[in-house]
Amino acid sequence: MILGFVRPKNRLRLRRTVADAGVLELSRLDETAPLIGMDAAELRGDTMVFENRHGMYLAGWPVTERIARHVAGRLADEILPEVDRKQQDIEQERAQPSWYSYSRRDERKLDAEAAVLRSVRAWCGQDKADRYDELVALRAEVIRLGELVEKAVKALRDRGHGVIASTIERDLGVHIASLDPDVRR
Repeated sequence: MILGFVRPKNRLRLRRTVADAGVLELSRLDETAPLIGMDAAELRGDTMVFENRHGMYLAGWPVTERIARHVAGRLADEILPEVDRKQQDIEQERAQPSWYSYSRRDERKLDAEAAVLRSVRAWCGQDKADRYDELVALRAEVIRLGELVEKAVKALRDRGHGVIASTIERDLGVHIASLDPDVRR
């Protein structure tokens, strides 16, 4: 999931077969290393990095994990919303009765996926995760307060105070409908 946020996408590829699990392919290391914020010479010098005859660099699991942790810290602002979305999906899937959906995964798989998401969140860094959580809470509060103001404006208009309602509406500056949760992400 983390490495999927590195652009351009064709520079990093995590192998997924049983025999190659955890092996990371890095193409054009001199161009790819700056994309992930690492030094190409340092990566070349690692004993767990190998260059094959086609110029492709292969990194073993310890290097792959180090790169993933580093990328998570660098791209936390992009990764954390995806982690949050996937955590919500897991919670929604758990809330459904087991008979409701044939596609529901069993609890062990949901627990494993939740554990992975907790690890990714930790790799992003506590300060960045806290900042993201605060941002989400602030957005929710802005929407709540905006809806409250809109109700007050409507009540003022209903009671014949249209001038005051218009002044408040103008001072608000933005219609709360424009802060729709789907638009925020």
